[in-house]
Amino acid sequence: MPHIDHIPLRKLVTDLFQSVDLPQDQAKIMADHLVEANLMGHDSHGVIRTPSYLKSIKAGGMKPVGKLKIVRETPASLVIDGEGCLGIVLARRAMEMATDRALNHTFGAVAVHQCSHIGRLGDFPPKAAERDCIGLLMLNGGARFTAPFGGTGRRLPPNPIAFSAPTQSGPPLMLDITTSMAAGGKVQVYQAREEQVPDGWLVDEKGNTVTDPKIFHDGLAAMLPLGGPMGHKGYGLGMMIEAIAGGLSWAGCSSEKPTRGGSGFVAMAININSFIDIDEYKGEIQKLIDWVKSSPVHPDHGKIYLPGEIEQERQTQRIAEGIFIEDNTWDAICESANELGVSIPAPKQ
Repeated sequence: MPHIDHIPLRKLVTDLFQSVDLPQDQAKIMADHLVEANLMGHDSHGVIRTPSYLKSIKAGGMKPVGKLKIVRETPASLVIDGEGCLGIVLARRAMEMATDRALNHTFGAVAVHQCSHIGRLGDFPPKAAERDCIGLLMLNGGARFTAPFGGTGRRLPPNPIAFSAPTQSGPPLMLDITTSMAAGGKVQVYQAREEQVPDGWLVDEKGNTVTDPKIFHDGLAAMLPLGGPMGHKGYGLGMMIEAIAGGLSWAGCSSEKPTRGGSGFVAMAININSFIDIDEYKGEIQKLIDWVKSSPVHPDHGKIYLPGEIEQERQTQRIAEGIFIEDNTWDAICESANELGVSIPAPKQ
């Protein structure tokens, strides 16, 4: 079970994507996104995805981003047909375009359908926050494996949502959550590590708790909405993301056969200076942070974390210690590297 330093791991993944004919800049964006996910502790959206992405690219299921096909446009908004291109690259570009529009028109929104998996949502809204905007991204994406509240059938995707806001000093506030108990990729990580999933995540058709990730992988179990047995709020939030991300993006909302396959997203940005001077806004956010941090700390927790602060701590730790990659994942990456003639870095000592 190796620990790999993030710098050679970035090069390995970049080289792998270049070896299947991705342009260098897009290969680097893909690699940086996946490795950053690992650094921040989101292994389900990290380099574990590399072998499947490579297979999809070679099969023509994921294509480099070229000239964008814009199907509807206003000064503040765009709707883009992704035409099967790299979701991670296009989502980054969508957030940049939404922010450009917000800086000119107060609000900016870019909706996209028919692109590939967009990875970790939390990577994108901070790009807006770094430009003194509030960033928001909603996706009606992932496989439809979540049960509605009160049901046991697989009907909704995990429907994640991510927000970000700038701060006076330090990284932006960032919240990235699914409206299911967890992302489907986290079950994949448990399966790769030959571990059981936590109790309360999954149920079979009769409503019995399931902890074997293979049962979920085989489609014989559904994931409960965020909140588990009390998941009406997670379910309601997931339904509203369907209405916004699925409806506005042209992807179509979840159904037996979504209009354009589902998995649409909307990237939004809000220009803070249109409402309040940015320095005053950041001062208000600092007051909020100071007030929340002044709370007595529960003895079982040890620290009050801001949204996104855990990820920043994990990033610091994993930069120092290396990124742990389970044997099954590392073996699959090495197999891809050997097939494509890409050199493999040595594990961190």
